[in-house]
Amino acid sequence: MGNFLEKNNKAVSGVIVMVVMIALVISISAIVFTLTKKTVEEKIKKSEACGPDIIGKLSINSEYVCYDSVKDEIVFSINRGEIELDKLIIAIETETKVTQFELFEAEKQIDNLYPYNKSRNLMGKKIMLPAKNSGRTYIATGFLEPVIGIKIIPVINEEQCEVADSLNEITDCELTTIF
Repeated sequence: MGNFLEKNNKAVSGVIVMVVMIALVISISAIVFTLTKKTVEEKIKKSEACGPDIIGKLSINSEYVCYDSVKDEIVFSINRGEIELDKLIIAIETETKVTQFELFEAEKQIDNLYPYNKSRNLMGKKIMLPAKNSGRTYIATGFLEPVIGIKIIPVINEEQCEVADSLNEITDCELTTIF
């Protein structure tokens, strides 16, 4: 009878080990699933917001971009197609720094950014995004060194997308017919 109990104890401990191993594998699988699910959901949300639907729907109109070294300002124009935006980030680059402005659907006063007018008297400080299927031209001031680049970065469904358009050759305003 003692031999029978020893064999049963060995069999029971093997079953217990197997049950513990299965529980451990299931627990680890649940942890991995939980961690990767959140990351995958974030990636899906961003790709839905910033997917191929935005290609060509936001652009810098290079015909209306120039840097005025006398007035230390840049004139730039943005075209917007049929696209929903939370905001648009404008990044203006000089040799030593990048200055960012954020444009929204609602009018807002933004320091050193003005709506363009031909006389460039910097009146009307309220700024907003271009309406859908239209464009707007702006003047940004306070650039003591030449502007070497400008980028526009959309924010859609609270997700900051990749750069939608950029321009790295900024003409001197004296060489253009903008004014």
